[in-house]
Amino acid sequence: MVHTRVLLSVLVLTWTTGSQSVTTYRCDPNRLPIVATCLVRNVTLTSEADILNAYFPNDMRYVALSMVDGFVPEFTRALALKLPTVQDLNVDAMGITKLYIWKTIEVIAARNNSIREVLFDAEHHQLRSLQLDDNRLSKVPPFGKWFNELKLLSLDGNRLEQVTLDSFAEMEHLQSLSLARNGLIRVEPALRVANRPVQGVQLLKLKHFSLASNHLLTVNISEWEMPSLVSLDLSNNDLYMLLDEPRQFRHFGALLNVSYAGNDWNCEWLSEAQLVLHEQGIATPAQDLADRCERENMKKLKGICCYDHAFEQKLAQDPFESRWEQLNELRRRYELVQFAYDQVEDNDLNLITEQAHELRGKLVGPVAQEQDVVKSELLRLQHALANENAHLQRLQDEIERTVHDLGQSIDELHERAVRPKPTLDAVHHRMTGVSIEGIRDQIEFLRHHIHDYVYKISEREKRLRQYDVQIKQLEVQLVELKELQQSLAEWTTSIATPVYKANQILDSIKPKSEEAFNQIRTLRNGDYIYSYRG
Repeated sequence: MVHTRVLLSVLVLTWTTGSQSVTTYRCDPNRLPIVATCLVRNVTLTSEADILNAYFPNDMRYVALSMVDGFVPEFTRALALKLPTVQDLNVDAMGITKLYIWKTIEVIAARNNSIREVLFDAEHHQLRSLQLDDNRLSKVPPFGKWFNELKLLSLDGNRLEQVTLDSFAEMEHLQSLSLARNGLIRVEPALRVANRPVQGVQLLKLKHFSLASNHLLTVNISEWEMPSLVSLDLSNNDLYMLLDEPRQFRHFGALLNVSYAGNDWNCEWLSEAQLVLHEQGIATPAQDLADRCERENMKKLKGICCYDHAFEQKLAQDPFESRWEQLNELRRRYELVQFAYDQVEDNDLNLITEQAHELRGKLVGPVAQEQDVVKSELLRLQHALANENAHLQRLQDEIERTVHDLGQSIDELHERAVRPKPTLDAVHHRMTGVSIEGIRDQIEFLRHHIHDYVYKISEREKRLRQYDVQIKQLEVQLVELKELQQSLAEWTTSIATPVYKANQILDSIKPKSEEAFNQIRTLRNGDYIYSYRG
Protein backbone atom coordinates (compact mmCIF):
# COMPACT_ATOMS: atom_id res chain seq x y z
CA MET A 1 0.00 0.00 0.00
CA VAL A 2 1.76 3.15 -1.22
CA HIS A 3 0.30 6.40 0.05
CA THR A 4 1.05 9.36 2.28
CA ARG A 5 0.23 8.69 5.92
CA VAL A 6 -0.84 11.32 8.43
CA LEU A 7 -0.26 10.35 12.09
CA LEU A 8 -3.10 11.63 14.25
CA SER A 9 -3.22 12.19 17.97
CA VAL A 10 -5.35 9.79 20.02
CA LEU A 11 -7.91 10.39 22.73
CA VAL A 12 -8.04 7.58 25.30
CA LEU A 13 -11.30 7.57 27.26
CA THR A 14 -11.99 5.25 30.21
CA TRP A 15 -15.24 4.72 32.04
CA THR A 16 -16.52 2.09 34.48
CA THR A 17 -19.57 -0.08 33.83
CA GLY A 18 -20.41 -2.18 36.89
CA SER A 19 -17.13 -3.83 37.88
CA GLN A 20 -15.57 -3.63 34.38
CA SER A 21 -13.44 -0.79 33.06
CA VAL A 22 -14.02 0.03 29.38
CA THR A 23 -11.30 1.84 27.43
CA THR A 24 -11.79 3.40 24.02
CA TYR A 25 -9.02 4.59 21.70
CA ARG A 26 -10.23 7.32 19.39
CA CYS A 27 -8.42 9.28 16.69
CA ASP A 28 -8.65 13.06 16.59
CA PRO A 29 -12.07 13.85 14.95
CA ASN A 30 -11.05 17.39 13.94
CA ARG A 31 -8.94 16.20 11.02
CA LEU A 32 -10.32 14.53 7.93
CA PRO A 33 -7.50 13.17 5.71
CA ILE A 34 -8.46 11.05 2.71
CA VAL A 35 -6.11 8.22 3.66
CA ALA A 36 -4.70 8.32 7.19
CA THR A 37 -2.93 6.29 9.82
CA CYS A 38 -4.40 6.27 13.30
CA LEU A 39 -1.61 6.33 15.87
CA VAL A 40 -2.58 4.71 19.18
CA ARG A 41 -0.34 4.97 22.24
CA ASN A 42 -0.14 2.88 25.42
CA VAL A 43 -2.43 0.04 24.37
CA THR A 44 -2.02 -2.41 27.26
CA LEU A 45 -4.11 -5.58 26.86
CA THR A 46 -2.69 -8.29 29.13
CA SER A 47 -5.78 -10.52 29.45
CA GLU A 48 -8.90 -11.61 27.60
CA ALA A 49 -10.95 -9.28 29.80
CA ASP A 50 -8.78 -6.31 28.77
CA ILE A 51 -9.33 -7.17 25.11
CA LEU A 52 -13.07 -7.61 25.65
CA ASN A 53 -13.36 -4.16 27.27
CA ALA A 54 -11.16 -2.34 24.72
CA TYR A 55 -12.96 -0.33 22.06
CA PHE A 56 -11.54 0.78 18.71
CA PRO A 57 -14.04 2.83 16.65
CA ASN A 58 -15.15 1.43 13.30
CA ASP A 59 -14.19 4.34 11.03
CA MET A 60 -13.67 3.77 7.30
CA ARG A 61 -11.41 6.84 7.08
CA TYR A 62 -8.60 5.08 8.89
CA VAL A 63 -7.42 2.04 6.94
CA ALA A 64 -4.02 1.99 8.69
CA LEU A 65 -3.41 1.53 12.42
CA SER A 66 -0.12 1.89 14.29
CA MET A 67 0.28 0.92 17.97
CA VAL A 68 3.27 2.21 19.96
CA ASP A 69 4.45 2.18 23.59
CA GLY A 70 2.06 -0.59 24.58
CA PHE A 71 2.01 -4.23 25.70
CA VAL A 72 -0.16 -6.90 24.06
CA PRO A 73 1.25 -10.38 24.85
CA GLU A 74 -1.32 -12.18 22.68
CA PHE A 75 -2.78 -10.51 19.59
CA THR A 76 -5.85 -12.74 19.38
CA ARG A 77 -8.75 -13.25 17.01
CA ALA A 78 -11.00 -11.37 19.47
CA LEU A 79 -8.76 -8.31 19.15
CA ALA A 80 -8.65 -8.63 15.35
CA LEU A 81 -12.48 -8.59 15.24
CA LYS A 82 -12.36 -5.12 16.81
CA LEU A 83 -10.39 -3.84 13.79
CA PRO A 84 -12.66 -4.73 10.82
CA THR A 85 -11.66 -1.73 8.66
CA VAL A 86 -7.88 -1.90 9.23
CA GLN A 87 -5.88 -2.97 6.18
CA ASP A 88 -2.40 -1.86 7.30
CA LEU A 89 -1.24 -2.78 10.84
CA ASN A 90 1.99 -1.83 12.61
CA VAL A 91 2.60 -3.44 16.03
CA ASP A 92 6.38 -3.22 16.36
CA ALA A 93 7.85 -3.73 19.87
CA MET A 94 4.56 -4.53 21.62
CA GLY A 95 5.72 -7.63 23.53
CA ILE A 96 3.65 -9.97 21.33
CA THR A 97 4.24 -13.73 21.72
CA LYS A 98 1.31 -14.97 19.59
CA LEU A 99 0.03 -13.20 16.48
CA TYR A 100 -3.31 -13.85 14.77
CA ILE A 101 -3.63 -12.90 11.07
CA TRP A 102 -7.13 -12.36 9.74
CA LYS A 103 -8.13 -12.74 6.12
CA THR A 104 -8.86 -9.08 5.23
CA ILE A 105 -5.60 -7.54 6.48
CA GLU A 106 -3.17 -6.58 3.68
CA VAL A 107 0.00 -5.30 5.42
CA ILE A 108 1.46 -6.34 8.81
CA ALA A 109 4.67 -5.16 10.47
CA ALA A 110 5.31 -6.93 13.79
CA ARG A 111 9.05 -6.53 14.31
CA ASN A 112 11.04 -6.58 17.56
CA ASN A 113 8.53 -8.68 19.48
CA SER A 114 8.80 -12.19 20.98
CA ILE A 115 6.54 -13.99 18.51
CA ARG A 116 6.85 -17.77 18.71
CA GLU A 117 3.58 -18.71 17.01
CA VAL A 118 1.55 -17.30 14.11
CA LEU A 119 -2.14 -18.26 13.98
CA PHE A 120 -4.60 -17.98 11.08
CA ASP A 121 -7.70 -19.63 9.66
CA ALA A 122 -7.52 -22.13 6.78
CA GLU A 123 -8.98 -19.79 4.17
CA HIS A 124 -7.79 -17.42 1.50
CA HIS A 125 -6.00 -14.33 2.91
CA GLN A 126 -5.40 -10.96 1.26
CA LEU A 127 -2.07 -10.33 3.01
CA ARG A 128 0.51 -8.81 0.65
CA SER A 129 3.34 -7.79 3.02
CA LEU A 130 4.46 -9.48 6.26
CA GLN A 131 7.48 -8.37 8.31
CA LEU A 132 8.28 -10.54 11.35
CA ASP A 133 11.91 -9.48 11.86
CA ASP A 134 13.65 -9.98 15.23
CA ASN A 135 11.20 -12.41 16.84
CA ARG A 136 11.56 -15.98 18.16
CA LEU A 137 10.22 -18.17 15.37
CA SER A 138 11.96 -21.55 15.26
CA LYS A 139 10.22 -22.72 12.09
CA VAL A 140 8.54 -21.14 9.08
CA PRO A 141 4.77 -20.77 9.66
CA PRO A 142 2.76 -23.07 7.32
CA PHE A 143 1.36 -20.28 5.17
CA GLY A 144 1.04 -22.44 2.04
CA LYS A 145 -1.74 -21.79 -0.44
CA TRP A 146 -3.72 -19.64 2.01
CA PHE A 147 -1.29 -16.75 1.49
CA ASN A 148 -0.76 -16.83 -2.26
CA GLU A 149 -1.27 -13.04 -2.46
CA LEU A 150 1.86 -12.44 -0.36
CA LYS A 151 4.54 -10.42 -2.18
CA LEU A 152 6.98 -9.53 0.61
CA LEU A 153 7.98 -11.85 3.47
CA SER A 154 10.77 -10.90 5.90
CA LEU A 155 11.81 -13.30 8.68
CA ASP A 156 15.19 -11.76 9.56
CA GLY A 157 16.62 -12.20 13.04
CA ASN A 158 14.57 -15.22 14.15
CA ARG A 159 15.70 -18.70 15.27
CA LEU A 160 15.42 -20.69 12.07
CA GLU A 161 18.14 -23.33 11.69
CA GLN A 162 16.86 -25.39 8.75
CA VAL A 163 14.57 -24.23 5.95
CA THR A 164 13.07 -25.97 2.94
CA LEU A 165 12.23 -23.57 0.13
CA ASP A 166 9.15 -25.52 -0.90
CA SER A 167 7.53 -23.97 2.21
CA PHE A 168 7.15 -20.86 0.04
CA ALA A 169 6.36 -22.60 -3.26
CA GLU A 170 2.59 -22.08 -3.09
CA MET A 171 3.00 -18.31 -2.65
CA GLU A 172 2.58 -17.66 -6.34
CA HIS A 173 3.13 -13.88 -6.14
CA LEU A 174 6.08 -13.84 -3.72
CA GLN A 175 8.66 -11.30 -4.93
CA SER A 176 10.90 -10.64 -1.92
CA LEU A 177 12.05 -13.23 0.65
CA SER A 178 14.58 -12.49 3.41
CA LEU A 179 15.90 -15.08 5.88
CA ALA A 180 18.96 -13.15 7.10
CA ARG A 181 20.40 -13.32 10.64
CA ASN A 182 18.78 -16.62 11.59
CA GLY A 183 21.69 -18.97 12.28
CA LEU A 184 20.69 -21.16 9.33
CA ILE A 185 22.89 -24.20 8.82
CA ARG A 186 20.96 -25.78 5.94
CA VAL A 187 18.72 -24.54 3.13
CA GLU A 188 17.21 -27.32 1.01
CA PRO A 189 14.95 -27.00 -2.04
CA ALA A 190 12.54 -29.56 -0.55
CA LEU A 191 12.25 -31.97 2.34
CA ARG A 192 14.66 -34.91 2.04
CA VAL A 193 13.00 -38.34 1.85
CA ALA A 194 14.93 -41.59 2.20
CA ASN A 195 15.79 -43.30 -1.09
CA ARG A 196 14.43 -40.39 -3.10
CA PRO A 197 16.34 -37.65 -4.90
CA VAL A 198 15.89 -34.08 -3.71
CA GLN A 199 13.16 -32.34 -5.66
CA GLY A 200 13.60 -28.86 -7.10
CA VAL A 201 11.57 -25.82 -6.10
CA GLN A 202 9.77 -23.24 -8.24
CA LEU A 203 9.54 -19.62 -7.13
CA LEU A 204 8.73 -18.13 -10.48
CA LYS A 205 8.14 -14.50 -9.44
CA LEU A 206 10.79 -14.19 -6.72
CA LYS A 207 13.05 -11.18 -7.41
CA HIS A 208 15.00 -10.63 -4.19
CA PHE A 209 16.34 -13.41 -1.97
CA SER A 210 18.59 -12.94 1.09
CA LEU A 211 20.39 -15.62 3.11
CA ALA A 212 22.92 -13.19 4.60
CA SER A 213 24.54 -13.51 8.03
CA ASN A 214 23.80 -17.18 8.72
CA HIS A 215 26.02 -20.27 9.24
CA LEU A 216 25.63 -21.96 5.87
CA LEU A 217 28.46 -24.25 4.78
CA THR A 218 27.10 -24.85 1.29
CA VAL A 219 24.00 -24.23 -0.82
CA ASN A 220 22.63 -26.19 -3.77
CA ILE A 221 21.37 -23.59 -6.25
CA SER A 222 21.03 -26.03 -9.16
CA GLU A 223 17.57 -27.06 -7.88
CA TRP A 224 16.31 -23.48 -7.74
CA GLU A 225 13.93 -22.51 -10.52
CA MET A 226 13.79 -18.74 -10.12
CA PRO A 227 13.67 -17.15 -13.57
CA SER A 228 12.78 -13.69 -12.18
CA LEU A 229 15.55 -13.54 -9.53
CA VAL A 230 17.31 -10.15 -9.68
CA SER A 231 19.39 -10.06 -6.48
CA LEU A 232 20.87 -12.84 -4.33
CA ASP A 233 22.62 -12.19 -0.98
CA LEU A 234 24.89 -14.96 0.35
CA SER A 235 27.22 -12.68 2.33
CA ASN A 236 28.60 -13.33 5.82
CA ASN A 237 28.12 -17.10 5.97
CA ASP A 238 30.64 -19.96 6.25
CA LEU A 239 30.47 -20.95 2.59
CA TYR A 240 33.49 -22.84 1.19
CA MET A 241 31.93 -23.56 -2.19
CA LEU A 242 28.49 -24.23 -3.59
CA LEU A 243 27.46 -27.79 -4.40
CA ASP A 244 27.14 -26.76 -8.04
CA GLU A 245 29.50 -25.76 -10.77
CA PRO A 246 29.86 -21.96 -11.04
CA ARG A 247 28.19 -22.06 -14.44
CA GLN A 248 24.89 -22.71 -12.63
CA PHE A 249 24.65 -18.93 -12.22
CA ARG A 250 23.82 -18.79 -15.95
CA HIS A 251 20.44 -20.42 -15.22
CA PHE A 252 19.24 -17.22 -13.54
CA GLY A 253 18.52 -15.18 -16.62
CA ALA A 254 17.37 -12.03 -14.78
CA LEU A 255 20.14 -12.02 -12.14
CA LEU A 256 21.84 -8.61 -11.81
CA ASN A 257 23.42 -8.59 -8.34
CA VAL A 258 25.15 -11.21 -6.15
CA SER A 259 26.60 -10.43 -2.71
CA TYR A 260 29.01 -13.11 -1.47
CA ALA A 261 31.63 -11.37 0.72
CA GLY A 262 32.39 -12.52 4.25
CA ASN A 263 32.66 -16.26 3.49
CA ASP A 264 35.46 -18.86 3.49
CA TRP A 265 35.60 -19.59 -0.24
CA ASN A 266 37.93 -22.06 -1.92
CA CYS A 267 40.15 -19.97 -4.22
CA GLU A 268 39.90 -22.35 -7.18
CA TRP A 269 36.10 -22.42 -7.06
CA LEU A 270 35.86 -18.67 -6.40
CA SER A 271 38.08 -17.83 -9.38
CA GLU A 272 35.85 -19.78 -11.75
CA ALA A 273 32.70 -18.31 -10.22
CA GLN A 274 33.96 -14.74 -10.60
CA LEU A 275 34.72 -15.42 -14.27
CA VAL A 276 31.15 -16.66 -14.85
CA LEU A 277 29.64 -13.67 -13.02
CA HIS A 278 31.76 -11.30 -15.09
CA GLU A 279 30.73 -12.96 -18.35
CA GLN A 280 27.05 -12.68 -17.37
CA GLY A 281 27.38 -9.02 -16.40
CA ILE A 282 26.30 -9.72 -12.80
CA ALA A 283 27.38 -7.03 -10.34
CA THR A 284 29.19 -7.96 -7.10
CA PRO A 285 29.43 -4.66 -5.20
CA ALA A 286 30.31 -5.88 -1.70
CA GLN A 287 33.91 -6.77 -0.77
CA ASP A 288 35.62 -8.17 2.32
CA LEU A 289 37.20 -5.85 4.86
CA ALA A 290 40.66 -4.69 3.88
CA ASP A 291 42.51 -6.47 6.71
CA ARG A 292 40.49 -9.70 6.83
CA CYS A 293 42.51 -11.65 4.27
CA GLU A 294 45.82 -10.84 5.94
CA ARG A 295 44.47 -11.42 9.47
CA GLU A 296 43.11 -14.89 8.59
CA ASN A 297 45.97 -15.93 6.26
CA MET A 298 43.76 -15.86 3.18
CA LYS A 299 44.29 -14.84 -0.41
CA LYS A 300 42.31 -12.08 -2.10
CA LEU A 301 40.60 -12.38 -5.49
CA LYS A 302 38.90 -9.18 -6.67
CA GLY A 303 38.34 -7.99 -3.12
CA ILE A 304 37.05 -11.37 -1.83
CA CYS A 305 39.06 -13.51 0.62
CA CYS A 306 39.57 -17.23 -0.04
CA TYR A 307 41.64 -20.21 1.08
CA ASP A 308 44.02 -22.10 -1.19
CA HIS A 309 45.01 -25.78 -0.97
CA ALA A 310 47.93 -25.02 1.34
CA PHE A 311 45.46 -24.32 4.13
CA GLU A 312 44.02 -27.82 3.83
CA GLN A 313 47.42 -29.32 4.60
CA LYS A 314 47.56 -27.42 7.89
CA LEU A 315 44.41 -29.18 9.04
CA ALA A 316 46.21 -32.54 9.08
CA GLN A 317 47.63 -31.49 12.48
CA ASP A 318 45.56 -31.31 15.62
CA PRO A 319 45.00 -27.54 16.19
CA PHE A 320 43.66 -28.01 19.72
CA GLU A 321 46.39 -29.91 21.56
CA SER A 322 46.15 -27.69 24.66
CA ARG A 323 42.79 -26.05 24.04
CA TRP A 324 40.34 -28.75 25.08
CA GLU A 325 40.59 -27.98 28.79
CA GLN A 326 40.21 -24.27 28.08
CA LEU A 327 37.14 -24.94 25.94
CA ASN A 328 35.53 -26.99 28.74
CA GLU A 329 36.11 -24.11 31.14
CA LEU A 330 34.44 -21.71 28.72
CA ARG A 331 31.46 -24.02 28.40
CA ARG A 332 31.19 -24.25 32.22
CA ARG A 333 31.19 -20.45 32.44
CA TYR A 334 28.51 -20.26 29.81
CA GLU A 335 26.33 -22.61 31.86
CA LEU A 336 26.78 -20.32 34.88
CA VAL A 337 25.74 -17.33 32.80
CA GLN A 338 22.70 -19.24 31.57
CA PHE A 339 21.74 -20.06 35.16
CA ALA A 340 22.02 -16.38 36.16
CA TYR A 341 19.83 -15.39 33.25
CA ASP A 342 17.17 -17.93 34.26
CA GLN A 343 17.12 -16.44 37.75
CA VAL A 344 16.46 -12.97 36.32
CA GLU A 345 13.82 -14.24 33.92
CA ASP A 346 11.77 -15.66 36.83
CA ASN A 347 10.74 -12.09 37.67
CA ASP A 348 8.56 -11.92 34.58
CA LEU A 349 5.98 -9.44 33.40
CA ASN A 350 2.99 -11.39 34.74
CA LEU A 351 3.93 -10.54 38.35
CA ILE A 352 4.17 -6.83 37.51
CA THR A 353 0.81 -6.95 35.73
CA GLU A 354 -0.92 -8.68 38.68
CA GLN A 355 0.46 -6.11 41.11
CA ALA A 356 -0.78 -3.31 38.87
CA HIS A 357 -4.33 -4.72 38.85
CA GLU A 358 -4.25 -5.28 42.62
CA LEU A 359 -3.13 -1.70 43.28
CA ARG A 360 -5.73 -0.35 40.89
CA GLY A 361 -8.49 -2.21 42.77
CA LYS A 362 -7.48 -0.55 46.06
CA LEU A 363 -8.01 2.96 44.72
CA VAL A 364 -11.53 4.02 45.78
CA GLY A 365 -13.36 7.09 47.07
CA PRO A 366 -11.35 10.30 47.55
CA VAL A 367 -8.06 8.66 46.49
CA ALA A 368 -9.32 7.74 43.00
CA GLN A 369 -7.54 10.78 41.60
CA GLU A 370 -4.20 9.06 42.38
CA GLN A 371 -5.13 6.07 40.20
CA ASP A 372 -3.62 7.28 36.95
CA VAL A 373 -0.34 8.24 38.64
CA VAL A 374 0.12 4.77 40.12
CA LYS A 375 -0.87 3.08 36.85
CA SER A 376 1.60 5.20 34.88
CA GLU A 377 4.44 4.38 37.27
CA LEU A 378 3.72 0.65 37.20
CA LEU A 379 3.48 0.69 33.41
CA ARG A 380 6.85 2.42 33.22
CA LEU A 381 8.39 -0.22 35.46
CA GLN A 382 6.76 -2.94 33.40
CA HIS A 383 8.22 -1.60 30.14
CA ALA A 384 11.63 -1.11 31.74
CA LEU A 385 11.63 -4.72 32.89
CA ALA A 386 10.46 -5.91 29.46
CA ASN A 387 13.30 -3.97 27.80
CA GLU A 388 15.84 -5.47 30.22
CA ASN A 389 14.57 -9.00 29.55
CA ALA A 390 14.65 -8.41 25.79
CA HIS A 391 18.23 -7.16 26.02
CA LEU A 392 19.24 -10.17 28.12
CA GLN A 393 17.61 -12.47 25.57
CA ARG A 394 19.58 -10.86 22.74
CA LEU A 395 22.81 -11.33 24.69
CA GLN A 396 21.89 -14.96 25.34
CA ASP A 397 21.22 -15.52 21.64
CA GLU A 398 24.61 -14.06 20.71
CA ILE A 399 26.43 -16.34 23.16
CA GLU A 400 24.43 -19.39 22.03
CA ARG A 401 25.28 -18.71 18.40
CA THR A 402 28.95 -18.12 19.21
CA VAL A 403 29.22 -21.34 21.24
CA HIS A 404 27.34 -23.26 18.54
CA ASP A 405 29.67 -21.89 15.86
CA LEU A 406 32.76 -22.67 17.93
CA GLY A 407 31.58 -26.16 18.80
CA GLN A 408 30.75 -26.92 15.19
CA SER A 409 34.16 -25.63 14.08
CA ILE A 410 35.93 -27.82 16.65
CA ASP A 411 33.96 -30.93 15.72
CA GLU A 412 34.51 -30.48 12.00
CA LEU A 413 38.22 -29.72 12.32
CA HIS A 414 38.79 -32.62 14.71
CA GLU A 415 37.03 -35.00 12.35
CA ARG A 416 39.18 -33.76 9.50
CA ALA A 417 42.38 -34.00 11.57
CA VAL A 418 41.93 -37.73 12.28
CA ARG A 419 41.56 -38.48 8.58
CA PRO A 420 44.94 -38.57 6.79
CA LYS A 421 43.61 -37.85 3.31
CA PRO A 422 40.38 -35.89 3.22
CA THR A 423 38.51 -35.97 -0.06
CA LEU A 424 37.00 -32.96 -1.85
CA ASP A 425 33.52 -34.44 -1.41
CA ALA A 426 34.03 -34.53 2.35
CA VAL A 427 35.23 -30.94 2.28
CA HIS A 428 31.81 -29.94 0.96
CA HIS A 429 30.20 -30.98 4.25
CA ARG A 430 32.81 -29.76 6.74
CA MET A 431 33.99 -26.36 7.75
CA THR A 432 37.53 -26.07 6.40
CA GLY A 433 37.71 -22.32 6.24
CA VAL A 434 38.63 -21.64 9.83
CA SER A 435 42.30 -21.13 10.65
CA ILE A 436 43.99 -21.96 13.94
CA GLU A 437 44.46 -18.28 14.59
CA GLY A 438 40.77 -17.69 13.83
CA ILE A 439 39.73 -20.29 16.44
CA ARG A 440 42.01 -18.69 19.02
CA ASP A 441 40.48 -15.33 18.26
CA GLN A 442 36.99 -16.79 18.66
CA ILE A 443 37.89 -18.34 22.03
CA GLU A 444 39.34 -15.03 23.24
CA PHE A 445 36.30 -13.14 21.93
CA LEU A 446 33.95 -15.58 23.72
CA ARG A 447 35.86 -15.14 27.00
CA HIS A 448 35.53 -11.34 26.86
CA HIS A 449 31.92 -11.63 25.75
CA ILE A 450 31.07 -13.85 28.75
CA HIS A 451 32.73 -11.43 31.19
CA ASP A 452 30.81 -8.54 29.67
CA TYR A 453 27.58 -10.53 29.78
CA VAL A 454 28.02 -11.40 33.49
CA TYR A 455 28.65 -7.73 34.26
CA LYS A 456 25.51 -6.68 32.40
CA ILE A 457 23.49 -9.37 34.23
CA SER A 458 24.67 -7.92 37.55
CA GLU A 459 23.70 -4.38 36.50
CA ARG A 460 20.24 -5.48 35.43
CA GLU A 461 19.70 -7.32 38.71
CA LYS A 462 20.43 -4.05 40.51
CA ARG A 463 17.85 -2.28 38.34
CA LEU A 464 15.28 -4.97 39.03
CA ARG A 465 15.83 -4.55 42.78
CA GLN A 466 15.31 -0.80 42.37
CA TYR A 467 12.03 -1.44 40.57
CA ASP A 468 10.93 -3.70 43.44
CA VAL A 469 11.70 -0.94 45.98
CA GLN A 470 9.66 1.57 43.95
CA ILE A 471 6.71 -0.81 43.82
CA LYS A 472 6.82 -1.27 47.61
CA GLN A 473 6.87 2.53 48.04
CA LEU A 474 3.77 2.80 45.88
CA GLU A 475 2.06 0.15 48.01
CA VAL A 476 2.88 2.15 51.16
CA GLN A 477 1.37 5.26 49.55
CA LEU A 478 -1.79 3.33 48.76
CA VAL A 479 -2.09 2.19 52.39
CA GLU A 480 -1.71 5.79 53.57
CA LEU A 481 -4.33 7.01 51.12
CA LYS A 482 -6.71 4.28 52.23
CA GLU A 483 -6.24 5.27 55.88
CA LEU A 484 -6.92 8.90 54.92
CA GLN A 485 -10.11 7.87 53.18
CA GLN A 486 -11.24 5.90 56.24
CA SER A 487 -10.54 8.82 58.57
CA LEU A 488 -12.47 11.18 56.31
CA ALA A 489 -15.42 8.79 56.29
CA GLU A 490 -15.39 8.51 60.10
CA TRP A 491 -15.21 12.30 60.51
CA THR A 492 -18.13 12.79 58.11
CA THR A 493 -20.19 10.24 60.03
CA SER A 494 -19.40 11.90 63.37
CA ILE A 495 -20.64 15.36 62.32
CA ALA A 496 -23.67 14.17 60.37
CA THR A 497 -25.97 14.02 63.46
CA PRO A 498 -25.03 17.50 64.85
CA VAL A 499 -25.53 19.09 61.45
CA TYR A 500 -28.90 17.43 61.06
CA LYS A 501 -30.07 18.67 64.51
CA ALA A 502 -28.80 22.20 63.76
CA ASN A 503 -30.84 22.26 60.56
CA GLN A 504 -33.96 21.19 62.49
CA ILE A 505 -33.47 24.01 65.01
CA LEU A 506 -33.05 26.54 62.22
CA ASP A 507 -36.17 25.26 60.48
CA SER A 508 -38.18 25.71 63.72
CA ILE A 509 -37.17 29.37 64.13
CA LYS A 510 -39.66 31.82 62.64
CA PRO A 511 -37.88 35.07 61.67
CA LYS A 512 -39.65 38.28 62.61
CA SER A 513 -38.05 40.37 59.89
CA GLU A 514 -36.44 40.00 56.50
CA GLU A 515 -33.01 40.78 57.98
CA ALA A 516 -33.34 37.92 60.50
CA PHE A 517 -34.46 35.59 57.72
CA ASN A 518 -31.32 36.44 55.67
CA GLN A 519 -29.07 35.81 58.69
CA ILE A 520 -30.62 32.36 59.24
CA ARG A 521 -30.25 31.51 55.54
CA THR A 522 -26.60 32.64 55.58
CA LEU A 523 -25.96 30.53 58.67
CA ARG A 524 -27.52 27.46 57.04
CA ASN A 525 -25.53 27.96 53.82
CA GLY A 526 -22.38 28.27 55.84
CA ASP A 527 -23.16 24.96 57.58
CA TYR A 528 -23.65 23.25 54.24
CA ILE A 529 -20.46 24.71 52.89
CA TYR A 530 -18.62 23.66 56.01
CA SER A 531 -20.04 20.17 55.73
CA TYR A 532 -19.18 19.94 52.04
CA ARG A 533 -15.63 21.15 52.54
CA GLY A 534 -15.09 18.78 55.40
